[in-house]
Amino acid sequence: MNERWRSTEDIRRDIAREEENISRTAQQIGDRIKEKMDWSEYVKDSPYWALGIAVGIGFFASKMLQTRTTPMERIMGSLAEEVRDSLGGLHVGSAGPSLAQVTLLGIGTKLAAEWIKHASSTSGASDSVRPPL
Repeated sequence: MNERWRSTEDIRRDIAREEENISRTAQQIGDRIKEKMDWSEYVKDSPYWALGIAVGIGFFASKMLQTRTTPMERIMGSLAEEVRDSLGGLHVGSAGPSLAQVTLLGIGTKLAAEWIKHASSTSGASDSVRPPL
């Protein structure tokens, strides 16, 4: 019952004292968090572990940020490789073929592409397919 009749001054002093205790505790918690989050101390204590962790994080970050080829890019890449292989030694810019050989190869490729296009568009119309003249 004695607690019930305390003066307002006593209550204010108790509140101030508890406020001070709470702020001191909060300061101590903040200091401990700063101490635990200081990575330089961990590096000083065990530099090899820190280096290994940094390498691992870098490796996984590079894998996550690496661009991946789309299915269409893979298909086009394999087609380009097949064309390169079928040309054999005829590569533009290489020392082997002359300008005339490359030009004739281009004309032949264009004619073959047009013949295939024409044959596929008229395949239902006639039984025999002949190249365009």
